[in-house]
Amino acid sequence: MEETERKPRFTNVYTTDAETDKQLYRSISLLRRVLLFTVMLGFVGYFIYLLIDLIRWSKYTGQPVTGEMTFWLCIAGFAMYLFIIVRELLGTRLFVKRQAKRLREVYGKDSITIDAAFFDDEITFHNLASDANLRLPYTALKSLSETKDLFLMKTQQRQVIALGKHTFTGTDAAGFRAFMDGKCPNARRKWSKNA
Repeated sequence: MEETERKPRFTNVYTTDAETDKQLYRSISLLRRVLLFTVMLGFVGYFIYLLIDLIRWSKYTGQPVTGEMTFWLCIAGFAMYLFIIVRELLGTRLFVKRQAKRLREVYGKDSITIDAAFFDDEITFHNLASDANLRLPYTALKSLSETKDLFLMKTQQRQVIALGKHTFTGTDAAGFRAFMDGKCPNARRKWSKNA
């Protein structure tokens, strides 16, 4: 006897592009950006400490602080600060370029399309570029969040799955939030307040 095909509650079609890749980068790199900011503050604090120590050393020894000593100390502090700022400013652009390059190498195109179907017990994903399928139970989801155009689902294995926020069939963004709240009560949720 052949199994009848199940009907999903609703579906989603997500096609990657540069704008959604930027949003994806900004959302998943928040911890890294906080760490970089903390490191930057640490370097600035250490730089100020060295300047104060240099002034104390000068008073204790009676030797003047030379322009060369302060010049190189200032250059070192400024270089560390500049590196972190430039890295942060270029981080999104580099991520988008790397993502497009990876997609061209793997699939021969600049973007891919993922079909997602939401059933009562699981979510199924179909990658149209590779014809690969993935089945994911709701219990495998660790956190749910959203950006301007994306819903992001993070699994227990730290894999991030993106869905188009405005490309649902059978529901809308508010319906998706309500559905996932019921299916994933233990997952951390960070829904947008102005949605």
